[in-house]
Amino acid sequence: MNDGTTRVEVSLPAVEAADLAVRAARAGVSTPVLLGYHVLRSVYGSLHPLVAEFETRPKLGRDGQIRDEKE
Repeated sequence: MNDGTTRVEVSLPAVEAADLAVRAARAGVSTPVLLGYHVLRSVYGSLHPLVAEFETRPKLGRDGQIRDEKE
């Protein structure tokens, strides 16, 4: 692969694999990207650069600051 990543195959129960795919779709990322995020966060914690990048990316439903409409 040219992007410096390696694919790793995992076996999950069918129900959990389907749920993971739904969660990835809700997050707007592919299932392998979400799974990779979880693996890196579990092993290296929230300070890993790729974990921090994933957690600070623009997300659906996050459109900036919440403002009081009275202002």
